[in-house]
Amino acid sequence: MASQAASKAVKFAYNGTIASTLRKFAWTNFWGGREYGLQFHDTYFEPAPEVTEALRRLNLQEPHLFDQRKIRLSRAHTLALHGEKLPKAEWTQWDQESWYLKPYLDEIEAEKKARAESSGLIPPYEMKQH
Repeated sequence: MASQAASKAVKFAYNGTIASTLRKFAWTNFWGGREYGLQFHDTYFEPAPEVTEALRRLNLQEPHLFDQRKIRLSRAHTLALHGEKLPKAEWTQWDQESWYLKPYLDEIEAEKKARAESSGLIPPYEMKQH
């Protein structure tokens, strides 16, 4: 039930009835990650600097969510490697979706925008590391 509250607290740019219905329809019918027990943000990849920074912040502020993500990804990789899927009763349900990275990604985008408007400096997580 806690994840239901979390998903309802997330604000999307387009959050009207039509947008919410389309989001749920696409998530239910076109996204295959739920067959492996994944949440949507589990499929965000680390090479993107914003995602890397969001995951770093998630690990610092809510390490239990970060660990749950790692467990879901590990299970999904194992299932895919063996060419299997979870039984339909264990698929991720819409009510379980928490969009757990959204607050961090929004925070990072706001920081990038504020930085670009004020100084034009590049955030440190976007700098090339040698």
